[in-house]
Amino acid sequence: MNRNPSRGPQKSLLFRVVAFFSRLQLRYLLQTMGNPRFLVVIFVFIAGATALGIITIAAYLTKLPLLFPPLGPSAFILFHTPMSVTASPRNVILSHTLAVAVGLLSLWFVGTIYPEANLSDPSVINLYRVMVIALSMGLVGVTMVIARCAHPPAAASTLIAAMGYLTDITKVLGLIGAVVLLVLNAFFFNRILGGLPYPVWRADPNVSRSYGLLAGIPDADTTFWQQLTAKIFQRR
Repeated sequence: MNRNPSRGPQKSLLFRVVAFFSRLQLRYLLQTMGNPRFLVVIFVFIAGATALGIITIAAYLTKLPLLFPPLGPSAFILFHTPMSVTASPRNVILSHTLAVAVGLLSLWFVGTIYPEANLSDPSVINLYRVMVIALSMGLVGVTMVIARCAHPPAAASTLIAAMGYLTDITKVLGLIGAVVLLVLNAFFFNRILGGLPYPVWRADPNVSRSYGLLAGIPDADTTFWQQLTAKIFQRR
């Protein structure tokens, strides 16, 4: 059987199209271009704007409450440091879910003990509201540490619930649904378009450490304090 090497898979149109688009992925560009920070800035702008735009359009078309302030800082972490442990789907979804549950539980607990608290009205700020906020903010930190799902923006979800803004199940499901939609956007941009090994669920710390800037690790090999210590010992 005669085989023509010029007709191999590397010469096919599909191979050339895939090869062309693979060179546009963030992972490839970071290895070939000399200014990785500039590329990350462009990626954060495009991915963040598109992801929040999609959620906004979904909220408009479905008339569902999908827009909440915590989505902003979560989107920043997902696209600025996508390879960090805090940006993994597990941490983002689980932390926001637990945060809402903690806020609602704190609201219910204080409201049950003090029926006169009038906590159903978010505009009311009194001693009982202070108790709810303090309790929920303390519990959410402990909960994320115990569950090992740290994601700082989720604390804002707790505050929203503790303030009484999640007045019905539709808003609760809307917040969680918006978080899931944001993670799906992150998976598409980071893994498919970016070419990064963005985790499907749980992040691998060993993989994260190898991505430096994209994992939130400073560019320099040593920190400022390590450099200062080295200079002190050099002078001695």
